[in-house]
Amino acid sequence: MDYISQFAVSLDAILGEEKDTTLYLDSHTHNDVYQEGTMAVINRYPGEVRPDDKYVSVGLHPWHVNDDWKEQLAKIRSEASLPCVCAIGECGLDKCCESDYRRQIEAFREQVLLAEECGKPMIIHCVKSFQEIMAIHKEMKPQQKWLIHGFRGKPELVKQIMAKGMLVSFGHHYNVNTLAYVASNHRSLYLETDDCGLSIRQIYEQLRHHLSSGSLD
Repeated sequence: MDYISQFAVSLDAILGEEKDTTLYLDSHTHNDVYQEGTMAVINRYPGEVRPDDKYVSVGLHPWHVNDDWKEQLAKIRSEASLPCVCAIGECGLDKCCESDYRRQIEAFREQVLLAEECGKPMIIHCVKSFQEIMAIHKEMKPQQKWLIHGFRGKPELVKQIMAKGMLVSFGHHYNVNTLAYVASNHRSLYLETDDCGLSIRQIYEQLRHHLSSGSLD
């Protein structure tokens, strides 16, 4: 499936102005309990994709880039082409975790290559590494879209990211001005529950409150 187009939520749907909006779209979650009226992409770790999965992503999280990362990558490679896998990730870079940063970069670059090989977009975890992510994007020139999940940065940063063709996803925590900028300029958003414990319906309602209280003109 086309993850990027299927999980983009129109601004009208968020604001409740779209008729017969009964399906809530969750672009990234760690909750694998089915919720009625929801279509969600469940995050799976290497070797954990299930035969009955419908929409999942699989990748090596930077927190888990250990000595065996190449073995973990081999598991991802064996699962990446499965029809239920609609994205590679979450993967990325994190300067606040214990994993060796140079090894994180190596593992991330390998997953970029894999995403290009299998023709699937990436769900990216990024902590204090936006300059590095943008530099790798510029160098590797990927054809597949990169979606930076759980984005909390300021408008100035999201402008840089989106100017390079990358996308961002909003969860429970975000910068309200950034949310308004993306909504007013792109008219669609990617929403997620990640591991926050809220339902995607609650995320919609939270964003609707913030977007309805300000001007998007």
